[in-house]
Amino acid sequence: MSSFLADALIIMGVYMAAFALLFASYKRSGRVWVLRHCIVLPGPGRSKGRTWVSGYLGEAVILTLAAAVTLVILYFTPDVSLAAILRRWWWQSLLMTLFVAAVIHYYSWKIVGAAARAGRKPVYCRRLRAAYSTYNFYSVCLFGMGAMILFMLAGQFLHDSAAFSAEAERINTAFAEARQVANGPPAADATLRDNYVEALAYAESGYGGIGLAGKMLQVQFNPLFIFAGLLIGINMLINFTPLKHMFMGEAVVMTAVFTYGPLVIIGLFALMAYLGPYESMLESAIADLRAFTPPTGIGDWEIAQRHAEMVVEISNLRNIFGFGRIIGGEGGGFAILAAGLQFALEKIAEKREEDARPLLMPGPRYRPNAA
Repeated sequence: MSSFLADALIIMGVYMAAFALLFASYKRSGRVWVLRHCIVLPGPGRSKGRTWVSGYLGEAVILTLAAAVTLVILYFTPDVSLAAILRRWWWQSLLMTLFVAAVIHYYSWKIVGAAARAGRKPVYCRRLRAAYSTYNFYSVCLFGMGAMILFMLAGQFLHDSAAFSAEAERINTAFAEARQVANGPPAADATLRDNYVEALAYAESGYGGIGLAGKMLQVQFNPLFIFAGLLIGINMLINFTPLKHMFMGEAVVMTAVFTYGPLVIIGLFALMAYLGPYESMLESAIADLRAFTPPTGIGDWEIAQRHAEMVVEISNLRNIFGFGRIIGGEGGGFAILAAGLQFALEKIAEKREEDARPLLMPGPRYRPNAA
């Protein structure tokens, strides 16, 4: 509990700093960001029957959702301490933060330069530069929240994969004992059939362990699917509400990249952490099973049939598709990911079509060239 509170304080500290920087950047921009980031709403009070509110409110909502997602992931990664991760990998975290800050500042420098080359008034460029000089640090804080999520998920996967590897060892031991019993000499008062009956009992124990290990994998992958569901929910909130007006041009593509990109990264990391022990467990089980195939001479077709069933069923699981079928359960987890990916691609295409049509602001005095 103390570790959870310490980690939650770190998250809330970054959230409050980002909130203050966001507020300051909008204050420094004046009316410059109205065209870029305002939220257009239908209603009286402005020209053309539309009104607007500052994009600050929309970005504050997104920032709050990002902090809430980070806290949710913190709850579902109980075996990982964010504070301990930052203490252990402090210089790597600092180096990553400096790199991201440099990329963000370079992007903002390009935006200001493009505005100047497009003939924007000097007052516009000055305000844009001043706003970005603060907004860039807000962006770094927002990136930091995403990095925290990746660190916590990666740490939890490493912890859980060690537990899965230990379970895989117990399963392999059961199949190895089955092989040893089947290929060993019968006891004084036993027959060859008795050996295979005992061996099959050991093999059944290992086979049942594979099923339980699959359930363990589903539980251990829950944080990833929860993260995916939260990301999809945030993207739906952005795209199906007036918040979508805050994103223009390539911003919608960047939004999709920075939301679904971390999901792809942590998904690949999970595959690297689990796929090796998973395949090694099944390959060893298959090798032991095939090493004591019951001979037809024992006169028991049920033993031969059950042995063949285990070989076939374990063989079907021994590839990446079998791995995906296990962690996806009945397919619900992958259905979430597929729906989210399809949704993101459709909204990007729709946004490009919308960007081809100019957005008329509620009134000319709110256009960015206004001093």
